Amino acid sequence: MNLKTGSSRIYGLDVYRAMAIGMVVISHANYIFQGYDFEGFQILGVQGVELFFVLSGFLIGGLLLRLLNTTTLHWRDVLYFWIRRWFRTLPLYYAMLLVNIIIALIVGYGLPENLWKYLFFLQNFWDYHTPFFPESWSLSVEEYAYVLAPLCLYIGHKVFKKVQNKETLFLAVSIFLVLLFFVTKWYYYSAVMESVPSLNIWNARLKSIVIYRLDAIFYGFILVYYFNKYKTQIERAKYIFFFLGLVLCVAVLIIMPLMGVTIEQFPFYWNVLYLPLNSIGLCLIMPLFYFLKPPRERYATIIKNISLYSYAMYLLHYTFILYLMQLWLDFNSLDIWQQMLCLLVYLMATYFGSYLVYTFFESPCTNLRESFRNMRFFSE
Repeated sequence: MNLKTGSSRIYGLDVYRAMAIGMVVISHANYIFQGYDFEGFQILGVQGVELFFVLSGFLIGGLLLRLLNTTTLHWRDVLYFWIRRWFRTLPLYYAMLLVNIIIALIVGYGLPENLWKYLFFLQNFWDYHTPFFPESWSLSVEEYAYVLAPLCLYIGHKVFKKVQNKETLFLAVSIFLVLLFFVTKWYYYSAVMESVPSLNIWNARLKSIVIYRLDAIFYGFILVYYFNKYKTQIERAKYIFFFLGLVLCVAVLIIMPLMGVTIEQFPFYWNVLYLPLNSIGLCLIMPLFYFLKPPRERYATIIKNISLYSYAMYLLHYTFILYLMQLWLDFNSLDIWQQMLCLLVYLMATYFGSYLVYTFFESPCTNLRESFRNMRFFSE
């Protein structure tokens, strides 16, 4: 096996990722402005994470599709793929988990009884997600997608050996996974029909739970299949797709709630259709970003850096930087200009803290995975 893993960066996808992390970081600035009602901030954060899901599916799906097309997909290929992903994601996750534990012990915050689940990304696998280390819920979704997708492709490749077109197999597995986790939402809806629905319950027991959310990643897989097959046509129609995606997202996030489509009155829509429709809208939006032309080098570099630091920013900004600021400052006692200053400090600390973490920890850990490339075990 000789898998090529290097690839050049795509400016538009860096913009997409930078926009996603920007939305998440800004959404939590709501905690600084005590006494003001910024409900839109929360929507920004939710949508930022959904952007990450679709983008992860698009990028990981692209890697797996190339892997399927360029190898015989031996189990060593699957293992090598996992090792590369784990070197990219696990070191910083476990480091920040340890930091959160230490801070909780210092300030006297009670640790959850199921702390061991965080070691295996089980804290929100099938049930309520505890508020400890809240950012980790989305990482659990992504990690299990990284495990499940190549495994299903490997099994499909072995079971359907007569399928000559590997791209067709990729699409079939992707659609199967989307439908599987669409059905889990239907199951959830059936299980809670007799209970009183609320957005708090929906947020804690559906939106943040792995077995109901994995399809958010796999919509990106379907997108990359069609992107590979019809790239020229998609480029020509990118503005049409963007308009359709924007309309769909606005309808789901804003228009439907304003029209009275609440979870209390329309639980089927919220529990089964809301999240998939939003993911489809974000998929339609992505082509326009993909084909963006880079601006001047200075601005392109800023976007690239935010994109590179996005994982560190995601794990640092809330339960580390913002939480420490809350311990030192009483935001309620500050006037608007002092809160604005706190916002500036929060944003600068998030950016430069993430730069340091990326440069001196995340990037060196990620680079360690290259040592596996030349191992005889993986090159046979």
